[in-house]
Formats: sequence, structure tokens, C-alpha cells
Amino acid sequence: MSPPLSVALERAIDERQRRLVPTQDLLHNDVPFPTADLFSNDYLSLCTDPKLRQAFLDKISQMPLVFGSGGSRVLCGNAHVHVLFEERMKTFFRAPSALLFNSGFDANVAFWQAVPQAGDAIIFDELVHASTRDGLLGSRARSALYSFSHNSIPSLRDTILRVLGAHPEIARGSATLFIAVESLYSMDGDFAPLPELVQLVDELIPPGCGHIAVDEAHSTGIYGTQGRGLVSALGLENRVDTVLHTFGKARALTGAVLLCSPIVRKYIINYGRPFIFSTSLSYATVAAMDASCDYIESEAGTELISSLHRLSASFEQKLKVALASIPPHILSPFPRNTPSGFPEGITSPIFPIITSAPMPLAEFLRSLGYDTRPIPYPAVPRGQERIRVVVHAKNTEAELDDLITRLLEWAFMMAEKERKEKSHLHPRELAASPSYASYASCIRAVGLSKL
Repeated sequence: MSPPLSVALERAIDERQRRLVPTQDLLHNDVPFPTADLFSNDYLSLCTDPKLRQAFLDKISQMPLVFGSGGSRVLCGNAHVHVLFEERMKTFFRAPSALLFNSGFDANVAFWQAVPQAGDAIIFDELVHASTRDGLLGSRARSALYSFSHNSIPSLRDTILRVLGAHPEIARGSATLFIAVESLYSMDGDFAPLPELVQLVDELIPPGCGHIAVDEAHSTGIYGTQGRGLVSALGLENRVDTVLHTFGKARALTGAVLLCSPIVRKYIINYGRPFIFSTSLSYATVAAMDASCDYIESEAGTELISSLHRLSASFEQKLKVALASIPPHILSPFPRNTPSGFPEGITSPIFPIITSAPMPLAEFLRSLGYDTRPIPYPAVPRGQERIRVVVHAKNTEAELDDLITRLLEWAFMMAEKERKEKSHLHPRELAASPSYASYASCIRAVGLSKL
């Protein structure tokens, strides 16, 4: 007889699989896929960049210490390299202070668990990272959590007014209202309306009582001068109170840095449990972060950022044209708009492609050598099932064209299957049906060469 815990866990896994939620065991590593990387978060293509690799090796070859730091930073693990890197981040981002973390997850949990106080309230976008939500649930303000509709300024306005009514101490200027958002959302690939958000906070919340925290996990390294992020690109450094930059996406590493006031930094050091009880980053990791920053801040990094934006804009236009004649339930680009107040040229490299059959589409693409994953309900709302395409700086136009061609091929296969099931036409009649002509027309319209 199986132990009751095993039975309960097996039942939970079985239910997850029954609902077609992707279920992992991670017993086998992913074999390198033969096609282009169009699905990871390696936005600047630095994970495999030989120049960055060599720069890192050169840096650590000159270091007296390379391995682990020996403990938490509040014990014996606060090394010179950590302090110097924080000083570099403070100067680079023009921030009041900076605090280094082992991951963006740790930083979010530490900030949201520790900083909001009893009597404060927190408003968060309904699509913020799980790490933010985990931090909120452990916060002293966890009884005063309010979500607003994703990227909706009217919803945020209504929520702020509701919170001020429910918490008169904030309206009187004796407590703080926190606002938690991300700059670029990884699942929908859309931007937070930061200029309007900041203006709304200034308009409605007493001076000094609004605290805006922006998670730049997916925008650091790819926006702003030398990759300073979206807050910097929008000129909002002095109007956003806390900013999180991570190193696990565009910067190709691990770790994170929190930009905040000196008192918030000191408070987290003494009250932030993920910071206090984590062994500090190894010397080699900090050296790698330094090398990555050097690279992105160089002319080569500027070229990669420019390439990423150019390819993203090109892919977006081609994708819209290609999918215009496809039934939306089969394939459609996720609708999104650039918020007002954004300068020209800011494009998202993340492209959700909505489909009623995410698992068959992912299986089809994987059979062709693409490392993609389905994102079905309930991971996303019903009717918004998808796969997610991510453009990278070192992709080529040909690689993007090939992917669009494959998407069209699958879409018309699905359309033919549906029509056959409905009409029972003979295969020859199907071959002569307008869909094949439409397929060819799509290929020509987008300028693709291969079927």
C-alpha cells in the first residue's frame, strides 16, 4: 500500500495532466535543437557569444579568488567584488543605491516581504511575476492587497481611489501606497503604461506616500542607453522609487540588482530573509556579470540592441501580414499597443501567437527542430492559449521567414482538416479549394520564398 503522501501527490500530478497542463520531470536535458533559437529569453544572443565567453575567462584568470564566497553577506560572504559591483550598478543606473541578489525571484520576495509596513497598502498589476505575488503574501501589508486590470490606467485609477477611501491613513499622509508593475510582461509581450502610471500616482496620492516599484526583468539590457532599461529610456529614473534589474535574460547570466533608496537597501539587508539567509554570489559569477555589463555597454552591445529592435519590428510586420487571412482560432497575433508617452523605436521582442491548439502546434514545430513549448489553459485564460516566439539579436531575416512559413503551413493544414471534417470533400476537391491559393498568396505577400 502506498503511503498517503505519495497517493496525494500522484493524484495532484494526475489531475494536472488531465487538465493538459504541461508537466515536467526534468530527467532528460534538452538536446540542442538544430534550428534557430526563437523561444528563449536570451534576447541579445549572449549565451553563446564567444567574445563574451573570452572576456569572462580573461577576467577570472586575473582574480585571486574564483569560487564560493563562504557565506551570507551578513556573515562572512560580503566580499570586495560584491561591494564594487553594487557601486558600479549605482553609478551606471544613476540610482541612490544598489543591492545585489542571487536572483530576481529572491529580490522580489525580499523586497515585498520586508519593506511594506503594517498600515500600508499594495496595488499590483494582475499579471505580475509569481515572485512578486509570493512576496506580497508574506508582507506585513498582506491584508491590504489590491489588483488592477492588466495595464489599465482606468482600472488603476479606480483602485487607487478605492484604496484611499479604505485606508484614510494613506490619504492623510501617514502610510504608504505601493504600486507593483513590470515594464515588459513576458507572457503577453506588452509594456506597462509607465508615463501615465507615474502621472496618476502624482495626481492622486499625497506626496511621498506613493511608492512605485518596477520589475525590469525582461527589459534590462535591451532598452535605454547602453541597456539601462525602460525606466531610463522613458526618463523616469527620478520618478520611480524602486527598480529591479535581473541578469538572467538579456544579460545571459544569473543574479539581480535592486535599485532603491539607501534606507530601503539597509532595511532589506537586515530584514529581507532571502538576502540574509542566502550564500552570496560566487566571485566568478560577479566577474561574469561585470563582463556582461562591459560587453553590453560597448559598441558591440549597442549594435546587438539595434539589431534586436530592427528584427523585432520586421517580424511583427511580417507576422501581421502572414496571419491576416488565417482564421483567428487557428492562429492570430496577440493584440497589443504601445502606451502613450513612449518614444518611437521601442518594440517588444516577445510575440505571443494565439491558437486553439497550442499542444499540436508546439509538437509540429518541435518535429521540425524548434525548441518551443505550448502554453495552454489554465496557464493563460481560456481562449488565449498560445505559443510564444522571442526574437533575438543574432537571428536572421531568413530564420524569421522560415518560422512564419512553418506557422502558415501548420495553419493551412489545420484549416484543411477542419474543412474536411465539415464538408467531407474529396481530397482532389480540397487541393483545388481556395485555401491553397490563399496560402500561396500569404507567402508572396510576406515575401517568403519557401513553402
